[in-house]
Amino acid sequence: MTSGFDELSLAVFTTLAPAGTVAFVVLALARLLTRDHDAAVRIDRLIALPFSVALVGFIASATHLGTPANALHVFSGVGRSPLSNEVLSAVAFLLLVGSYWMMAFKQRFPDAVAKPWLVLSCVAGVALVTCTSLAYAVDTVPTWDTWYAPANLWFSALLAGPVLGLLFLHMARVPLRGGGAALVAASVAALAAGTVVLALHQQSLGGVANNELVASVLAPNYGGAIAFHALAGAIGCACAALSLRRRASDQTAVILSGAAALLLLVAVFVTRVEFYQLHMTVGF
Repeated sequence: MTSGFDELSLAVFTTLAPAGTVAFVVLALARLLTRDHDAAVRIDRLIALPFSVALVGFIASATHLGTPANALHVFSGVGRSPLSNEVLSAVAFLLLVGSYWMMAFKQRFPDAVAKPWLVLSCVAGVALVTCTSLAYAVDTVPTWDTWYAPANLWFSALLAGPVLGLLFLHMARVPLRGGGAALVAASVAALAAGTVVLALHQQSLGGVANNELVASVLAPNYGGAIAFHALAGAIGCACAALSLRRRASDQTAVILSGAAALLLLVAVFVTRVEFYQLHMTVGF
């Protein structure tokens, strides 16, 4: 068993990387659907932002390996190790998005190349979130090896990611039409569903034990974290909705959606810390 604070690097990773990935998908969809060349160029420039968010998360997770040399051993288990699959999918996603962003600075970057590249990057992003959500299917850790773990991670990604993408779209001055409302609605739905799954996970801990203790004692503040998650998430979604008001200036929209994204990331991070505090092996 380990303290969740010994696993802060993984909490940062599973907060930032999925959110940054979903935010990239939001920008990519906006880029694929827009017919405004100037808007497309602005989106291409700002793809650096969700890429950076995901990259910071990945770097944080790399510190958990102890030494850089250990990273080489991770790839030896691709196909049979959930951790190896997670790392490979992260590297593939970051490589595709990073190279796209650099190529987008070329004066001639035709849509015939850009759009398939974006679609492939989105597929890699979905693979990254999926592999990350499945990385905790470890037989010897019964508190993690449940359907709650992948569900929680996906709902976390869909809570913070759309609003983070909304912030970047505001910064790019992209006309949102009904897209902004759809992004906020997705976050609200993820908040509601994610809070329910978190509560169910907490309730299930009383029935999980090893030779030393019951799992519920590992995270005594789990209930408080879930309540904070719900409250901060609700305020964040409200701020995101306010950023869509027609009377809101571009600067006000950026400030409101920025505050919303920060609140949602904090809401996710708090529950991820509690998740890592629940590390408990079958025997001792």
